[in-house]
Amino acid sequence: MKGTSRQAVSWSPDEPVTALRGIGSRVQALLQAAGVLTLRDLLLFFPRRLQEFEEIPSPSSAKIGCSVRLIGRISGVSLRWLPRRRSLVTVEFEAPDGTAFRVLFFNQPYLRKAYPAGELRTVEGNLELRGRDYVLSPAKILPRGAVPAGLVSVRYPQIEGISEARLKAFIQQAIRGMDVSRWRDHPLPSTLAADHFDFVTALRAMHTPSSSKEFERARRMFAIREAVEIFRRIERARRGRLSRQGPAVLVDEVIDRQIGRSIPFAWTADQAAAVSRIREAIAGPSPMGMLLQGDVGTGKTAVAVYAALALATAGYQTAFLAPTELLAEQHFTGIEQWLAGTGIGLSLLTGSLRAEDRRAADRSVRSGEAKLIFGTHALFSQSTVFDRLGLVVIDEQHRFGVKQRMSLVHKAIDPHVLVMTATPIPRTLALTVFGDLESATLEDRPCGHRTPRAFWLPPKGWRRILGIIGRRVSRGEKVFVVCPKIGEGGERGGAYLMFSELAKVFSCGLVHGRLPSAERQKTISSFVRGDVHVLVGTTVLEVGVDVEDATLMVIVNADLFGLSTLHQLRGRVGRGRRRGICILTGTMTDRVAAICRTTDGFELAEEDLRLRGTGELLGTRQSGRGDLRALDPVTDQKLLMRVRQAVREEAG
Repeated sequence: MKGTSRQAVSWSPDEPVTALRGIGSRVQALLQAAGVLTLRDLLLFFPRRLQEFEEIPSPSSAKIGCSVRLIGRISGVSLRWLPRRRSLVTVEFEAPDGTAFRVLFFNQPYLRKAYPAGELRTVEGNLELRGRDYVLSPAKILPRGAVPAGLVSVRYPQIEGISEARLKAFIQQAIRGMDVSRWRDHPLPSTLAADHFDFVTALRAMHTPSSSKEFERARRMFAIREAVEIFRRIERARRGRLSRQGPAVLVDEVIDRQIGRSIPFAWTADQAAAVSRIREAIAGPSPMGMLLQGDVGTGKTAVAVYAALALATAGYQTAFLAPTELLAEQHFTGIEQWLAGTGIGLSLLTGSLRAEDRRAADRSVRSGEAKLIFGTHALFSQSTVFDRLGLVVIDEQHRFGVKQRMSLVHKAIDPHVLVMTATPIPRTLALTVFGDLESATLEDRPCGHRTPRAFWLPPKGWRRILGIIGRRVSRGEKVFVVCPKIGEGGERGGAYLMFSELAKVFSCGLVHGRLPSAERQKTISSFVRGDVHVLVGTTVLEVGVDVEDATLMVIVNADLFGLSTLHQLRGRVGRGRRRGICILTGTMTDRVAAICRTTDGFELAEEDLRLRGTGELLGTRQSGRGDLRALDPVTDQKLLMRVRQAVREEAG
């Protein structure tokens, strides 16, 4: 019976992938891990990129920079080990006219035995000239005897355990055997219908295009469909929020001045504009939904505190959700000082609280005594019950999935929501992720503070870095040194080893996520007072540690950090009268080069999106291929704007 089903030629799109020949339980599990469960999922598993080749008989200077395909005989293979246990396999080829060229493979040492000398192979890749040698990079050596499938080649995201050739065979089998008339899809808005063309033709063009033009036409069709689905969901959420009744809070001039006295800063123009919009939004009738963007040091926290104090005047509570205990503690400690003597109750809820302290905090929240509640994931706990939750402030939104954010919002009936990020979001991505929220941006910095420049030094320049640290400390300035891991065993690159080395020369403190909260706060307080001059830590220092006379940030093995983390870390210094600098060491990568090239957070956000992918826009994952298959928020800006307008017109 099973064999009969495998021979069927009219599969439903919702048929499991096991209907295909060659897919048993093991391959099914590998596909499922990549989000491919049905034939529909398989056919929508689109290529990541397309390459159009030119067939040439042999390498030549006229074809440098072109994507080429040529045949060559393997003349030799070598393996070389590079620093940090990286490897380089070089496959030497000879074209029919005797011209030599090479293909390079990094970190795949097993390939040394995969290409015997004397074999003829077809090679595809970008032709480069390195010195006097022709090199194809990146390159692909086709299997022995393989016949190239035309001059246009598609490349799929890698699925662990399944070769690209095998994946392509599964996709072609599905295209041939599936009854596409049973594919149920929602109709497009009428203004976008002209972009649709035959579905089967479009699927074939995505997987086996005859030209880049045909592929792009099909990609745009599927990108539009994806964008329509996203914006319909966003429009439903936006209209749903606007139809509900939120806590209506009127802030008159008297209350405004009263709140202003509690915040020890003069507003920048951007802050004043954001505060004005918040006053208008919390007045009702619907709940506020606002995204507040701004680089480190632009004063987002002060704006959020204004909103919280406005809600407190009407008897409502505010929950501040932070991604780390350190940030929650820093917010709590700093804002507690601002509000000293006002009679406004504050509470801190984190996972590391002692049981007795946790029970006391829960009581103050439940009774309504605490008006501002700071915490991490502990705020999601069932034991945390609010009295009158009126505002939810979510700091560093990219650290939380949508479901996590909503689990806190649902602890109240239609509260106001303020989402903050110090990682600027590209406009198109903000539209697709937070399109149901109003958006405010803080670009001005108090007192003319500027984002520190970043400079890269190779590991062999460590003596020079030590000299820079010494000069800063001798001037009474403070220094952060950030490592990618804790390294409790004392391994290289860990914070423990770095601390032990620097402590021989400087007065040092050590901070990381596994330290008890009290010990962490004690070390940070010593750093702030000046008893400790150099603070060594992990990425817990990324957010929340504000020390005005810290002027130098040293990031060890910077190539192991994400772009947004690097940008956040450097924003920790230069927040006083003296301008800070950031020194990166380790391997030079695209991310490291980008952070050294610009201090513009939005430019870096675009680059970060390009390098990392989009993640699951409406789900919980924050990076990688995610739920976008054809749509590209980086390049499809005009398409996104057009689709959003069409969906809003459709909704009336």
